[in-house]
Amino acid sequence: MKRLAIVTGIALSFLAVSARADDMTMTGTLIDQHCGSKMMKKDDPQAAADKHEKSCVAKCGKDGGYALISGGKETKLAASGNDKVNEYLAKEDSTTKVSIKGEMKDDEMTVTSIEPAK
Repeated sequence: MKRLAIVTGIALSFLAVSARADDMTMTGTLIDQHCGSKMMKKDDPQAAADKHEKSCVAKCGKDGGYALISGGKETKLAASGNDKVNEYLAKEDSTTKVSIKGEMKDDEMTVTSIEPAK
């Protein structure tokens, strides 16, 4: 009986660790999905996204969703995080250079927090 309890405890520990394996932090440039897809067609998507206006990100992202361009790759942000992103962008001192914490699900990142990149 004791052995079964130990094996069960170990198995549950592995499950808990693997459940958190998708949690991650990504740093890059926040952009609206519409313009993000345009930036990905440029020779240097990261540089193009870095020059993109915060006002466009806020305006177009409200309806079309958000993405993060990091290392020249685009990661779409799940719509469930739009409120967090909108709140972040509404701050006067917010920047589009961000670190986003979340979880990857179905090729989208679910946003749990967003803050300026350091």
